[in-house]
Amino acid sequence: MRIVRHEEKVLEQLEYELMLLARHALRPYHRHEEVLDRSAMVLLSWLENVTPMTLKELAAALRLDASTVHRQVAALLRTELLAYAPNTSGEVARRVTPTPAGIAAMKATRTIHAQGIERVMEEWPVARRAQFLAGLQEFNSDVERLEGSPWPRGAVTS
Repeated sequence: MRIVRHEEKVLEQLEYELMLLARHALRPYHRHEEVLDRSAMVLLSWLENVTPMTLKELAAALRLDASTVHRQVAALLRTELLAYAPNTSGEVARRVTPTPAGIAAMKATRTIHAQGIERVMEEWPVARRAQFLAGLQEFNSDVERLEGSPWPRGAVTS
């Protein structure tokens, strides 16, 4: 019974630390540069590695309510970070794709976040950073496998 309690405690601590990671991970580290918000980063990060998608396809892929995706996409269309892809197939539903400005804004935001991560990890040896990365990649891959929804990887992980 003692082992079970220890495993439960570890799982509780993991849940708590993952909650904190999600809170900290996308905030710039005491920076004032303009960054994209989390929802914009998620949408643009997904779309940068796939062919243009309909809002319905995006909602299913991201496991979000259609109205949430519609609202987020509308905001990105207004700021010209997303655009409607040319319709060559004759389908009624319009597909969205990142604009060059959207890709640039996402890359700039990633750079700012990476600089914040560097400040946090500046004392970590390279091997420890690589170990942390490997653990995160394994965790994310296992979540995606269980959900049946692999995240399209390419630009950042290549």
